[in-house]
Amino acid sequence: MTQRAAFGLTAAFALLLAGCSAPQADPLAPPALPSVQQEMPTVVEQSAGGKKAVVHAGVSSAPEESGQLIGSLGADEAGCIVVRANDGEETTLVFPEGTAFKGESLALPDGSSLSEGDNVALDGARVPADEKLSVCPNYFRLFSVVRATVNP
Repeated sequence: MTQRAAFGLTAAFALLLAGCSAPQADPLAPPALPSVQQEMPTVVEQSAGGKKAVVHAGVSSAPEESGQLIGSLGADEAGCIVVRANDGEETTLVFPEGTAFKGESLALPDGSSLSEGDNVALDGARVPADEKLSVCPNYFRLFSVVRATVNP
């Protein structure tokens, strides 16, 4: 009788251990695919006065959230071009490929021009933070500009 009880306890303990073991990988399962690297190729253009504009330099594979920003064009403490919303929030801007400084103003590829202090409406998309742009204090808050309108 004690042998049956000992066997029963041993079997129960073995089942308990088997239930707690880590699952084994399925040898027939396909290997996991590597994650796709999301990137947003950019360059930082600099004016003679030290202002910095982040500009697209190729096709971006970063996810985007379309939207519009309205505020005043300015430069942060590092000289990066930002838009300041009415609530004081600053967002670093990423301009279309082909944007360049003409003096201290920005000339966009569509022929429009932006200057510090302009009240603007910017159409585009929020894009993920990019540590490569850490020269700009707000590299974690980026907006990719598609179209800019200066408001009177």
